[in-house]
Amino acid sequence: MIPAARPATISTLIAALGGGLVDVLTAPHGLDIPAGDPVVFDRVGALVLAPGDLLLAIGIHPGSPDALVVIDTARRANAAAVIVKTEDGPPTDLVRAADAAGVALLAVPATAGWGHLLTLLRTAQSATRAGGASTVEELSLGDLFGLANAVAAMVGGATTIEDLHSNVLAYSTLEQTIDQPRRDTILGRKVPASWARALADDGVFKALYSKEKVVRIDDVPGPQPAIMPRLAVAIRAGGEPLGSIWVVEGDQPLAVAAEKALLAAAQIAALHMLQHRARADLERQRRGHLLRSLLSGGPMEGGAGRLGITAGRSFTVLAFAPVLQDEPIAEVNLERMVGLITLYTEVYRRNAHTVAVDDVVYVVLPTPDGADPARLRAVANDLRERTEVTVRIPIRVGIGSAVSEPRDTQGSRTEADQVLRVIARRGERVAHVDDVRGHIALRRLEDLVAEEPLLRAGRVERLVAHDGRRGTNYVETLCAFLDASGDVVTASASLNVHPNTFRYRLGRLVVVSGIDLDDPDERLITHLQLRFLREARSPSR
Repeated sequence: MIPAARPATISTLIAALGGGLVDVLTAPHGLDIPAGDPVVFDRVGALVLAPGDLLLAIGIHPGSPDALVVIDTARRANAAAVIVKTEDGPPTDLVRAADAAGVALLAVPATAGWGHLLTLLRTAQSATRAGGASTVEELSLGDLFGLANAVAAMVGGATTIEDLHSNVLAYSTLEQTIDQPRRDTILGRKVPASWARALADDGVFKALYSKEKVVRIDDVPGPQPAIMPRLAVAIRAGGEPLGSIWVVEGDQPLAVAAEKALLAAAQIAALHMLQHRARADLERQRRGHLLRSLLSGGPMEGGAGRLGITAGRSFTVLAFAPVLQDEPIAEVNLERMVGLITLYTEVYRRNAHTVAVDDVVYVVLPTPDGADPARLRAVANDLRERTEVTVRIPIRVGIGSAVSEPRDTQGSRTEADQVLRVIARRGERVAHVDDVRGHIALRRLEDLVAEEPLLRAGRVERLVAHDGRRGTNYVETLCAFLDASGDVVTASASLNVHPNTFRYRLGRLVVVSGIDLDDPDERLITHLQLRFLREARSPSR
């Protein structure tokens, strides 16, 4: 049986939330005081705050005067604690104010989401009330296998804990009777497809996730193996389904009290699953911060080593950019891209690292077997095609040079970005930096010309002005001549005019502009200026 409930305290809630999430900055009356409901501080509307409640300072900077207002509000309502977000610890003035007010001051990392924290707190409250503090504390949070065994012992049948896709997250290992579907589920770590379809066709999943009650399954129609009766209940947090618990009825029928126990177990399981997810989220955030710092050339302080990126090991940066029109990519699609690319890189390298920066997803891909551009292009193209199928957005991929020092990661990332810029102009989907170095150099020169008006001035401008006044096409003629490396026949054919007509125009434009086509330096500069002019006028720019 699940132990009788006892009131939650600040201490039990902190334990339920798991280590590393909440820091106690001060607790004038200790932590073993009753903790009520979490309440969001509202500077505008009426605040309903009961004694013992937890006041969340959402949107309040701990160093602002408003933070002191929150502390005073908690004091007047006899709240148990105020929770703030901090990066380097709050100002000492805030801690002193909390001490003077007799209010505990708790801090969570700046990267923690308030919505997620609110759900965790409410779920922790429900779990504590359902099972008592000792139940929550007996198991290490996130120990889903330990939880499955505890549920099996409490309810009296072999237990599995599954996610929303019927993947087995944990199962009990007690000596309890099971049937063939349960055995197959454990062996495959997922409910077999035929069994899942039969459950879905019989409306079991619909009933399970649409009602907050225990569902009993005595039989399933269809050519399935004979099954033992089982109970199932959805695991929810804040109304959001997280998964389910399934208990097989063994040699002894499950008592009526089993359903009540299973409902209470589901509340406790919600906290464990949220904590399991929270740990993964925090770790992902930590690694994302380290990776962004590495890609931007920021201080690492050993962070590269924590990512497994060490000196002497070759790796390359790949940049995946969705091909968008004018609107930015939806955040959900970008996160899906990160998740999918992370999953697919495991096919090639298990320790690749993926992170989104603005609207680009970067992959730091180890290349222990060499950085052959052809192989990298093949890998990038495969990742692109797999991801496009799911997100249904076209993607371009730029590949930087292979480097072997963490400090050179930013250089590889810069090259990958430059490749993206070039292939966007060229209408290509995947390219390695070695494929487009000449084009990258031209883009760099184009940027320089855009910033320096003097580099655009001179005889080409004179020719452009003449075409504008007189309606001539001397700029077009000169472009064709230089593009054809001075071959009049080829150049005239590109404009569909007679070679003699082309020579006449060429002679006239030299007179008008003063350009010396016999000077190789002037030809080079003129050609570059014309190229940049053409790029500036291009509608695809």
